[in-house]
Amino acid sequence: MTSRAGRSPFVAAALALAVAGHGVQGFAAGMTDAQAKSFMNATGCNGCHAVDEIRIGPRLRDVARRYRSERDAALPRLVTKIRAGGAGAWGLVPMVANPRIAPDDARAIVAWILALPVSEAQQR
Repeated sequence: MTSRAGRSPFVAAALALAVAGHGVQGFAAGMTDAQAKSFMNATGCNGCHAVDEIRIGPRLRDVARRYRSERDAALPRLVTKIRAGGAGAWGLVPMVANPRIAPDDARAIVAWILALPVSEAQQR
């Protein structure tokens, strides 16, 4: 059985619990690593992205490195890219649109990504 979003009820419930347990304001104020992992698992982002591993899409640490210096301008652009999809920024494989991710949730995950240390050594 799948939900209207095409995901199992378990995944939909996990995302609902993550958002309800921390509230969108909690995410917007500063998503923790555990919240980001839960969000990425629940929304399927981790199928294409990981912090330090190239999958279908770029490493999230590389995204942080590329856009950190222009954070204020990059944040709304990356939110739009998450929700509407896009192509050409990281190679030939386009990013699929994720319109079911709420704008506030997309802003929260982008803010978390942009706050990542740009090298593994910085996180120790």
